[in-house]
Amino acid sequence: MIKTSTQSVHPLIKETVFPDELGEDELKFYSSIKHDLEKLKLKPKNSIIDYLLYYSRSL
Repeated sequence: MIKTSTQSVHPLIKETVFPDELGEDELKFYSSIKHDLEKLKLKPKNSIIDYLLYYSRSL
């Protein structure tokens, strides 16, 4: 059996990092991709949400 010293953790799942908590390099990177991230935000219609909830309950 092989043991590794690397822990299998997911730090982004455990805590959220806000832009005001970033260092200078991270802030530059975040600023460069912020516009593209804003494009990914969606506001689904209520009917879409209802359909997804109905579907998930039927499984």
